[in-house]
Amino acid sequence: MTYNKNIPYNDLPPLPPNVNFDDVELLKLINKANNSIFELKGVINILPNKFILLSPLSVKEGVASSGVENINTTVAEALKADILYKESELSGAEKEVLNYRKAIFQGFRIYKEKGFITTNDIVKIQSILEPNKKGIRTIPDVKIRNSRTNKVVYFPPAGKEIILDKLKNFEQYFNDQTGFDDLDPLVRVAIMHYQFEAIHPFLDGNGRTGRILMVLYLTMTKRLDVPTLFISKYILDTRDKYYKLLAEITEDNNWLKFVKYIVKGIDLQAKETAKKILEIQNLIEQQKHLAVSKKSKILDNYRMIEYLFSTPFYTQEKLSKFLSVHRNTAARYFKELDRIGLIEKFKHKNENIYYNKKFLDLLSY
Repeated sequence: MTYNKNIPYNDLPPLPPNVNFDDVELLKLINKANNSIFELKGVINILPNKFILLSPLSVKEGVASSGVENINTTVAEALKADILYKESELSGAEKEVLNYRKAIFQGFRIYKEKGFITTNDIVKIQSILEPNKKGIRTIPDVKIRNSRTNKVVYFPPAGKEIILDKLKNFEQYFNDQTGFDDLDPLVRVAIMHYQFEAIHPFLDGNGRTGRILMVLYLTMTKRLDVPTLFISKYILDTRDKYYKLLAEITEDNNWLKFVKYIVKGIDLQAKETAKKILEIQNLIEQQKHLAVSKKSKILDNYRMIEYLFSTPFYTQEKLSKFLSVHRNTAARYFKELDRIGLIEKFKHKNENIYYNKKFLDLLSY
């Protein structure tokens, strides 16, 4: 049936698509991207704790992913809000970004506990992103419109049972490693990303949920050990092309160009992430050497380094909890970090807020 954007796309074909992906250029892109991912894994494994940078990098991803949906803030503002306010006090773009981080963590926990992701798990992830619009949509007339012209560009499947049926097929393809096809996981992740966006199962949060599923799938298929390769910045930088290529699949079954686009993005983001982690590792070493040069043993304790690079903003209360020390001891630690020039501080509600400017600067670009 020919696609008609004026009626619900209930005839969206199931996975896998009936397409031949044997293409020399695509194969070269896949090999290149897999090599970049392998190098990224090697860089991450240099860290004594490979989870140390997951929190700040996922906030950086959350800023880019929210930016794709025109929810705009900065890494610095999101991380600052995380330290200054209780969860109940958060609002706006910063809350969206921090919810994105929470959703990534939740998805990763689910995968580690179960080894697979179900439709119910996907709903849980989306409910963290959109607590006021959570769950499978039941409103039938949900049309996707161009934000500039307000013209309908896509009319997703309608009817909860139809949506659930298509998600069941998506779930089976997501969790099955061999039964459907022998495609490389990088091709599969592109295929599934289109399919999820085409199903559009939620009133809101589809794009962000779909991008979280991409990194979870790369983790499930052992391309990554931890979810640290994010593609949102690439999509944000090429947003018009992204939407154009999605539409070409729907309207012309042109899968190859979109798959190449996604694989290229994975390659670029793997390289960029590896570079960023190396820069942070170099900063850790520089600051350790600085401490030694100032006759300080403050960074001899690796737990202190873990804390200082889990976020660029700090408080006495959070440090005392992390290290299981008294607040007075935490205050002495901050005094020493200030003495040797590793941190700066400002006041918020009569409380000292400390921050590592060099680390924040690395995360902010």
